[in-house]
Amino acid sequence: MGSRALGFSVDQQNLIWDLHRRGESIREIERVLGETMPRIRRFLRESGGIRPVPRTRRIGHITAGEREEISRGIAADDSARTIAEKLGRSPSTISREIARNGGRAEYRALDADAAAYVRARRPKASILCARPILQEIITTKLHEQWSPQQISVWLRRENPSDPSRWVSHETIYRCLYIPSRKVFDSTTFHELRTDRPIRRPRGKKRSHGCGRIRNMVSIDRRPPAADDRSEPGHLEGDLVFGTRPSAVATLVDRQSRFTHVVALPDGYRAETVADALVTYLSRLPAHLRRSLTWDRGREMAKHEHITTALDMPVYFCAPHHPWQRGTNENTNGLLRQYLRKNADLRSFTQDDLNMIAARLNDRPRRVLDWDSPRQREEQVLGTYAAG
Repeated sequence: MGSRALGFSVDQQNLIWDLHRRGESIREIERVLGETMPRIRRFLRESGGIRPVPRTRRIGHITAGEREEISRGIAADDSARTIAEKLGRSPSTISREIARNGGRAEYRALDADAAAYVRARRPKASILCARPILQEIITTKLHEQWSPQQISVWLRRENPSDPSRWVSHETIYRCLYIPSRKVFDSTTFHELRTDRPIRRPRGKKRSHGCGRIRNMVSIDRRPPAADDRSEPGHLEGDLVFGTRPSAVATLVDRQSRFTHVVALPDGYRAETVADALVTYLSRLPAHLRRSLTWDRGREMAKHEHITTALDMPVYFCAPHHPWQRGTNENTNGLLRQYLRKNADLRSFTQDDLNMIAARLNDRPRRVLDWDSPRQREEQVLGTYAAG
């Protein structure tokens, strides 16, 4: 990182990157190093949270040891040819090395080696800077909140015979986060779901508390078609909270990953949640609302009302087992890009939430072999219409 290392020694830099790679917080890195958070944060932002690749010298270039031998040869008044023979180099290589570093009178091995290191810094333009059309396409998709991986796969699908239109998701991330690349606007990272100014490793997910609910039906009794995702209509649900007491209900189909977001303008008491879900789900075809899986939050205390009104059983996960409805957990993470924790979610109308859900449902998904949830649901609707 050179002059941008902000006074950190090489050992300190390596320690910062090792701790960052392990997912440690900046506060924890501060505690370990005994340094201030602003300096550590600035250090990480210099490279967007992406560890720079160590510079190496190309095989065949003159080494520091050879420059020492050149300096000694000059001191002994040896000719360039004589020095070249001792080093097994071409005489012209040695002559150019001496000439570009001040000639025989000024040549110093240490200075010559440092100058060579500086001259070797020839940063190449990013692949996206060299291909402005590709850069424009990617920028458009980022503004539509597509992830870099979704964009990368989509480009290959759209241009199977034109590798010049291909780019890896890692390249997009690096262009987003490394300021020196100057590909995207410095605020473009806000379009990503995480909205972080630096790239960070994935952290652990935390489970949350739960209440006691009467007459719960265990997830162990859920039909096999729901477990193996062989049938549409088996939904996973949860609440996403903003500033209390605002919340919305989220539903996602286990097979198609089609997402629904339900407004809760009157809060998240059990009666309110049950009524809102019944009203929303009653508009769906019966084969798209076969069952519902939820955690043990008290907002589902009126689950029997949902079952009775919709003929739709509600199954409950085991305590502290959020991965049993992992599809919904993942979807809620994606929705956080639009439904911030510090926002009053009561200000979102159902139309607003439908537009947000449409953003997710129109994106290609790796788990669906890069089909979008909408494409998968349309296939299901077409199958039932034909039947």
